[in-house]
Amino acid sequence: MSLLASRGPQLRMLLLGLLLLPAVVAFATAGPEEEDGELLCMCVKTTSRVHPKHITSLEVIKAGRHCSTPQLIATLKNGRKICLDRQAFLYKRIIKKLLES
Repeated sequence: MSLLASRGPQLRMLLLGLLLLPAVVAFATAGPEEEDGELLCMCVKTTSRVHPKHITSLEVIKAGRHCSTPQLIATLKNGRKICLDRQAFLYKRIIKKLLES
C-alpha cells in the first residue's frame, strides 16, 4: 500500500485504465450489426440504368440482420461498383437466372 500512497494519482489512473481496457477493446471491435441495432445496407443509392455488357461480376447479398432488403451489387468493367434497383426489370431477370442455375 505504500507504493499506492507514494505514487498517488498516477498509479490509480493506471490501475483504472487497466480495469477499463477490456471494455474499450470490446466496444472498438463491435461489428456493424451490433451497434444500436441499426441496419447498415451497402446499397443506399440504386440504379436501373446499366447495360448488361458493362457488368463483369455480380454479388448478391441476402437480407439479414445487417439489412432488411436483398441487395445486388454489380461490378462494372471500369472497376466501379453499383447497386441495382430491386424493382428494375434487369434485377428481376438476373435473380430469375440465378435461381434457375
